[in-house]
Amino acid sequence: MVRLPEYVKGNADLYCKGCALEPIITFKGIKKYFPGTKALDWDPQDTMEVYPGEIHGLVGENGAGKSTLLQVLMGIYTRTDGEIIYKGNAFIAHNALEAEDHGISIIMQQPNFAHNMNVAENIFINRSTKFKNAIGFLNLKRQHEAARKVLDDLGYDHIETHSIVGQLSFEERKQVEIARAFSSNPKVLLVDETSAAVSKESVEELYQLIRKKRDEGIAVIYISHFIDEIHDLCDRVTILRDGKLVAKLLMDESVTEDVIIRNMVGRDVNSSSYRASEEGRKTDEVILQTKRLSGGRHQMFMDVDLKVHRGEIVGIAGIGGSGSSEFGHALFGNAPITHGEILYKGEKIKFHSPSEAIRSRVGYLPKDRDREGLIVAYDLVMNISQANLWRMHRYSFIEQKQERAIAEDSIKNLRIKTPSAKTKVTDLSGGNRQKVAISKWTANESDFLILNSPTRGVDVGAKYEIYRIIEHLKNENKGILLISDELPELIGMCDRIYSFRNGMVSGEFIRGENFSEEVVVATMV
Repeated sequence: MVRLPEYVKGNADLYCKGCALEPIITFKGIKKYFPGTKALDWDPQDTMEVYPGEIHGLVGENGAGKSTLLQVLMGIYTRTDGEIIYKGNAFIAHNALEAEDHGISIIMQQPNFAHNMNVAENIFINRSTKFKNAIGFLNLKRQHEAARKVLDDLGYDHIETHSIVGQLSFEERKQVEIARAFSSNPKVLLVDETSAAVSKESVEELYQLIRKKRDEGIAVIYISHFIDEIHDLCDRVTILRDGKLVAKLLMDESVTEDVIIRNMVGRDVNSSSYRASEEGRKTDEVILQTKRLSGGRHQMFMDVDLKVHRGEIVGIAGIGGSGSSEFGHALFGNAPITHGEILYKGEKIKFHSPSEAIRSRVGYLPKDRDREGLIVAYDLVMNISQANLWRMHRYSFIEQKQERAIAEDSIKNLRIKTPSAKTKVTDLSGGNRQKVAISKWTANESDFLILNSPTRGVDVGAKYEIYRIIEHLKNENKGILLISDELPELIGMCDRIYSFRNGMVSGEFIRGENFSEEVVVATMV
């Protein structure tokens, strides 16, 4: 591979440190318009070059056009205008399979699996013909052996190739998606928000894998909303804002996280700010209390004693398998309770289903937003009204004007970027989808909210908007249980934190007294 001479290594507009002289991909003047939306609207002279042997960061707020750009390259969308040069030639992929045949693979933010098929079938979906014998029958043994090798090479030996994908955990499904991308031996790898979907324990392994592939000469385009991740992992970064290309930066000591954020949002954002107020809980009224609560599928949590007051944000910190997510499911009536009791508004209750919890003004924001929290094929009106039909029916009929008005209010109050309330959720960016998922419960006027990873997969600007929404709910005397893998988020937002280890409470921490990552982590591991 040809290497750059020293005198051009500092040219951020054209080159990256130590990468090949000729770009493997060049995007030029890319435009992609949807009805009412200019998702990408580059100027004709705007270019983005990507070289073999580099990790090229692509950042911007939700709706900036990052995922759209990758989907244009993959042939998922047809570009409105502009040019893509791949290996020196003009390139148009008409579908993702054609792009893969040319050596381009993608790990998508929201992978599209055949959930009723097994792991091996998903890894080689649309490419199973390579395992057919001379008379046209599929050699399943060869297919599973090939899938096993891909998984083992990536360190995913815990995943069985015969397992049904729909029965895997959220993180395991993401690992299958990663395996599927690497199974075609790509020359260009597109990574869209993958680290946001896996546990902290798996993130460093993912970094090592991507660095290894870069050192083997693969070009990596890496989208992430974690600015520290972009700063530490990438050789260069391209920044988009509102569909425009606004900056190209070489990652050196002059490019700080604040520089990246300022270019992303077009304004100064203090990356360390969470709550506007340090004021503690608003009242002494306990809205929810658990006493020696045990349960979950496969008895995931045991003997949990926990309290949440009105006007208080209480966090749960725990590593993968700690039982924190299952605990949230159980409180919402979506996982079994085998022992103990729940007191809600002073009365002993046990929700047998989420619908019972909703009727009692309990809301739940799931970690897997698109699969559990939204119906992405429906528009914003229908999604926001899912938990609010009690407010808008008359004589068993839905008052459509009121339904639309409630949705319009939510769009305005939560600053959801959408062409209209009738836009399908699948056409929104990740951060705006998350706001739609939250708006179900703000419109519902829920008194107690369980928020599981509320800022997962959203950009830094949208993240702090969501923090403001959570703080506003606290100030309205809502009780909030915040479950998160991000300790800085918990420490920045919560009045108290409970740590979970092996399904049990292992510590309790009060804001202003013993809030530090080191102290909390020590009780989690």
